[in-house]
Amino acid sequence: MAFTLRGGTALYAGATLLDRLLGLLLLPLLARAMLPQDYGAWTQIGVTTGLLMPVVLFATPTAIVRWFARAGTAAGRARQFLRLGRVALLLFVACAAAVWAARMPVARLVFGEAGRDVLVPALLTLLAADAAVELANAWLRAAGRIDAVAGVLVLRSVLRFGLVFALVGAGGVPLARWLGLYAAGQCLFALAVLAAAYALLRRGAVAGAEPGAAPAAEPALRDILVFCAPLVLLALFTSFNLVFDRFLLVRLLGLDAVAVYSAAASLCGVPAVFYAVLGFTIFPVLARQWGEGRRDEAARLTTLALLVFVFLCLPVALVLALLGPTLLPLLTTSSYAAAPAVFALLGLSVAAFGMYQILLYALLLDGRSRQVLLLAVVAAALNAGLNVLCTPRWGASGAAAAAAAANAAMLAWAARWAAHVMPWRFPWAALGAAARGGVLAALPLALTLWLAPALSWGVVGAALLLGSLIYLGLDWARPGSIARMLLAR
Repeated sequence: MAFTLRGGTALYAGATLLDRLLGLLLLPLLARAMLPQDYGAWTQIGVTTGLLMPVVLFATPTAIVRWFARAGTAAGRARQFLRLGRVALLLFVACAAAVWAARMPVARLVFGEAGRDVLVPALLTLLAADAAVELANAWLRAAGRIDAVAGVLVLRSVLRFGLVFALVGAGGVPLARWLGLYAAGQCLFALAVLAAAYALLRRGAVAGAEPGAAPAAEPALRDILVFCAPLVLLALFTSFNLVFDRFLLVRLLGLDAVAVYSAAASLCGVPAVFYAVLGFTIFPVLARQWGEGRRDEAARLTTLALLVFVFLCLPVALVLALLGPTLLPLLTTSSYAAAPAVFALLGLSVAAFGMYQILLYALLLDGRSRQVLLLAVVAAALNAGLNVLCTPRWGASGAAAAAAAANAAMLAWAARWAAHVMPWRFPWAALGAAARGGVLAALPLALTLWLAPALSWGVVGAALLLGSLIYLGLDWARPGSIARMLLAR
């Protein structure tokens, strides 16, 4: 199991890193080729589709992994694929009809101006494409086909970058003229992924079961939907917590400010790849351990995932906090300038949310959906209140501070509840040691940026190398070194 988990994590991590790399390459391409207003609208489309995704999928991807990751459920996967697919299709039609009927108010809410309503059809098409791929990937995860999931992620990343590169070209093409073609290409790819996932499930429905695995009773559709209902609200409030600042910024300062803030968030969001990969691969394993009553093993795996996430996230977040104000205008244009506090606070927000996400799985597996939903509602209210207070006064820095405070509060409460559902304690000592090591390792870069009369990327590279050696050396010298564990065969 350990080898399988490590191998699946490495495979999916490689695909996710490629996706993140191509996403970062899109940042300078789009920022240089588009007006800031168009780039701001582009980022708002991504935020909005992410916000509507739980409505369309009704949180069924979580239910799919929870109920159909065991070998005994292999025979029913193809049948359930069609049942839950019909539910998602009906929900999408209802959601699309509601958005289309209110397209002018939706455009004002999303883009800050009703004249952008011409982008609504493409927004809905992209929503359908993203939902289809997410649903297919959930079934591939349940079937243990992380290789197929990684392949889908790579192909989608390459297609996304290739389509944008071909359609935008050297720039000067308004977003409204090429977004529809881009959305249609993404939708065709999503349909192909859905068809391939269904064919794989049919072909391996019985043969994929482990020898001697007893067939498991399939849950009724009503039971699945009852399980998902609170998760939909949880996802909506969690998404609201993550994106409310964008909608407030677009109302207060316009699409130009949203473009700068979104570009900074995209750069600071690089460490999010670590918790995305860890969560993607450990959740099916945790579900099996929980279902078999092995909560002590689930607690150990949760602690390990937290330590690995912090070990990988911390140095990247610190480097981006220090270099972000200089790096972002170089990647985009000189108009994309944000205060250093924005990068530091967004990095803190990503780190806190990543740890919360890892702890969330144990709470969901224990059936604590209502408590988690309450937590998400309180965090969303806290975020909204802080945004209303801070954003008009401090702009992007206030929005980033609100996000960091809300995510830190979610982490604190999730840690408290996790200790009630499994034999687990928050690893303060290990995380504190990692934090001290990260701060010490960041000192060479911080001193270089502070003392150097002019920025030299050669000197910056040397400071980064020295900081990396310090960080790895301090970790290697500690008992239970994460680096040694990751490098172990």
